[in-house]
Amino acid sequence: MKPKPFSISKYLPVLFLLVFLSFFAHLGDMPLFDNDEGVYSEVTREMVANQDFTAPLLNGMPFFHKPPLFYWAQAASIKILGLNEFGLRLPSAIAALLWAASIFLFTRRCYDTRTAWHATLFMAGSLLVTIIGRSATPEALFNLFLTLTLLNIYRFYHTGNKRHIYWAFMFTALGVLTKGSIAILLPLAVSVIFFGINKRWRHIMLLFCNPVGLLVFGLIVIPWYLGEFMLHGEAFLSDLLLLHGMQSRSYNFIGATLPYYSFPVLIFLGLLPFSGLFIKGVFHIRKLLSDDLIKFMTIWFLTAFLLLPIIQPKSVFSMAYCFPPLFIIMARFADIQHHAVTLFILPLLFIIILFFAPYAAPYITGSIDNEFAKYAVTDGIVYTDNFYRLTLGALILLLAILPFIKPVPITVKYTVLGLLFVSLINFLILPIMGDILQQPIKSAALLAKKEKYEVITWGMRAPSFNVYAEMLTGEGAPEKGDTVLTKADYLGSDVKYETLFEKNGVMLVRFLQVPGAKPIGAQERGSSSIAGGLRR
Repeated sequence: MKPKPFSISKYLPVLFLLVFLSFFAHLGDMPLFDNDEGVYSEVTREMVANQDFTAPLLNGMPFFHKPPLFYWAQAASIKILGLNEFGLRLPSAIAALLWAASIFLFTRRCYDTRTAWHATLFMAGSLLVTIIGRSATPEALFNLFLTLTLLNIYRFYHTGNKRHIYWAFMFTALGVLTKGSIAILLPLAVSVIFFGINKRWRHIMLLFCNPVGLLVFGLIVIPWYLGEFMLHGEAFLSDLLLLHGMQSRSYNFIGATLPYYSFPVLIFLGLLPFSGLFIKGVFHIRKLLSDDLIKFMTIWFLTAFLLLPIIQPKSVFSMAYCFPPLFIIMARFADIQHHAVTLFILPLLFIIILFFAPYAAPYITGSIDNEFAKYAVTDGIVYTDNFYRLTLGALILLLAILPFIKPVPITVKYTVLGLLFVSLINFLILPIMGDILQQPIKSAALLAKKEKYEVITWGMRAPSFNVYAEMLTGEGAPEKGDTVLTKADYLGSDVKYETLFEKNGVMLVRFLQVPGAKPIGAQERGSSSIAGGLRR
């Protein structure tokens, strides 16, 4: 069945609305999430406070875990907008907007406006991308540069125009300054495989040995790396070569290596509410592999997927490296999706799970050993009130009915699904998570800032506390008289303290007496020269 003519004037405003809801709406109304958002924001705050944009510091200590471009973007933003969540997240939202625009313009050039519109809709409406696009992390900026690099490499393959080589080198260099060597590794692997399969060996040499491209890359990348090595020597080189070991891992969002079998599940979740199209694409991809662009996108996806354990095995956000090619592949199947029921099954199941999760919470708290997690689950039930249940109930009913309304075109159903899902995540689910997990830390930090407390963190890492309190914190074994940020389960009955703040298991206390027989915080001694610096 031939699809009806596509009216861009009719559908483009809806796409603008989706992009706004996905990346910009409610952007500054949630507290920063530890550890990722808190870490990057604190490094930026210290850069601005010290007026030194050459030395990334985290809590006063060198932190070369990531290159500086995202920190600089955040610094420029908060210089204009002030130190707040909106200013810290705005660079990611703008990068996500440009990321969506790059997919739209490329797909429209290679196919048509209908396909471009669908690809951008799937991108802006997907769960993982909307989270990345509104997070104070470098992921959106890096994915923008990674996508532009690979799209220009394909444009060079298709047109032979060397101008695309220069653009590819420039975006690769910017990617390196955002997140490091993965900006080289992934495009290199995809290009070698794709050009090799098509027996374009000469094009590989033209692409990677282009003197103008190499010059552009060197002029962008070398000054910062050379300057940092001259300033910090061995410390910078160790971090650059990943010799920092376990220390940097403690600042990771997950904190443990993800098993490889979890990657497909996480991709399905990250593509929600459009995971059904991904499944359809997997079973029908052979129909489109005669198309060089689809072949390139398939190689891009498979290469990124296979490299995930090497690239960033503990970060859910790294899944996004696989996503841009999927959006374009899924868009090619968008008009032949005749059974809308299959599209709605997975998002409907996801919302049903969210609806019944509060009812299951009382039964699982007894099996949770971690007291902090138990507090979070118990206190989180408070937020699942009548508004929560009515909202999810209405969504479940609507999504159960919508597939069977035959007069509604499938494109409209995609649009409604994307708008509803993005609104659910950004206006209900993420705010609840922020209130449960991070609002207590923000409130404690604002109290410490107001009362000018010198704070030691004990048993927890909360870099967002530093951002809100606008101070460095000590780490290590607390002493009598110290003001301590900790978790409730770290305070034994033999420790005397005065409670300054307590919520959801997060406590800000002043130690009145520390029993000498108990080596409080001994596991952290020797790891924090910051505490000593504060005491001095």
